[in-house]
Amino acid sequence: MLLGRAAGLTEEKLAHLADDPLPDGVYEADEAAIVRYAQASTRMEAITDEIYNELRTHFSEKQIIEICFTIGMSNTINRFHATFLTELDPSTKDAVEATCPIPFPAQPPE
Repeated sequence: MLLGRAAGLTEEKLAHLADDPLPDGVYEADEAAIVRYAQASTRMEAITDEIYNELRTHFSEKQIIEICFTIGMSNTINRFHATFLTELDPSTKDAVEATCPIPFPAQPPE
């Protein structure tokens, strides 16, 4: 969420990142295409022709590669942290936990 805010995403856009389907009127068409791709990629679902063609409507092949790489790298980092249950430093945890609309997964008992 910190990166989303730094990139200029509004709180409303951040609040709907996990919605499926995405609500009307929140995202521009190009943003919605990226969010739908990110949702499918993060869930490890097949990227359908519909999802890919929606990206092609708004982005060049080079831009799609960059989008794919960025989302894939983020997913890899998130899976690493989920596997090893890495702790956030206190300032990051405070900044993220209080405002992230996507809940943290439950932690296993110690």
